[in-house]
Amino acid sequence: MSASLGRRRALTGAAAVTLGLPVVAACGSDSSGNGADTATGTRSPSSSRTGGTGSGGSAGAALASTADIPVGGCAVFEGESVVVTQPTEGDFKAFSATCTHQGCSVSSSSDGDIPCNCHGSRFSLVDGSVITGPATSPLGEVAIKVRGESITLA
Repeated sequence: MSASLGRRRALTGAAAVTLGLPVVAACGSDSSGNGADTATGTRSPSSSRTGGTGSGGSAGAALASTADIPVGGCAVFEGESVVVTQPTEGDFKAFSATCTHQGCSVSSSSDGDIPCNCHGSRFSLVDGSVITGPATSPLGEVAIKVRGESITLA
C-alpha cells in the first residue's frame, strides 16, 4: 500500500508541475503569445479562426458588414482573434486581436485607437503600431477583403 501512495504522490506532483507551467509562462514579458484574457467590449461571431499572420484558419470566412465597424474605431471578432478597423470612412484594415504585451485580447472601440484594457496598451487603427505601451511590438496584420458591404478573411 505504501508503494501505491508513493506513486500517487509522484503522479500528483508531476500533474501539478505540468499544469503550473502554462500559468508561469503566461506571466512572461512582451511577447505575442496566444494566451487570451477576454477583455470587455469584444464581439464573437461564429466562424473559424483567421488565416492572418501567425495564425491558422480558413480564408473567405465572413467577419462582418462594413456597417459593423465604426469610422475611427474598431470591432473585435473573438472567435477569429481578429480586430477590424476603419481609420477613415471606407478604409478597412485588420490585425491580430491578441495584444503583443501579454496575450490579452484587445477591445472594440470608437475612440480612434485599438485599446487593450488589460494593461493599457493602445495600437494604431492604420497599421497596428504601438501608440502607448507597455506593448512594444505592433499587432500582426491580417488579410481581409471588402466586397460591397461584406468583410471576409482573405
